[in-house]
Amino acid sequence: MFVLWILFAAISAHAADAYDSIYVNTLNMTDEEAAAVYGVDSTKIEVKPTRQELQEQKEPEYVMREYNHREQVIVGVSVMLCVALAMVMMNNYNPMR
Repeated sequence: MFVLWILFAAISAHAADAYDSIYVNTLNMTDEEAAAVYGVDSTKIEVKPTRQELQEQKEPEYVMREYNHREQVIVGVSVMLCVALAMVMMNNYNPMR
């Protein structure tokens, strides 16, 4: 048993050392150096406008929404009935208080 534990520890230590040897800290690198380390081809990177720039270009659109109040009432009543049923089933509802 002890021999298996030693063997497992040696294999895991070797795997950890292999991981540490390929780990690269890019904290103090410039963007060009990090791209060179990771093999990123900067000619294939597209520069797209940000979402804010896209929103500023458009004219504001206003959509007239029509609400189905009958549907909202039916959904609200059914949700409240489910809540009341859950309270009664959990035995936490006491109408005498």
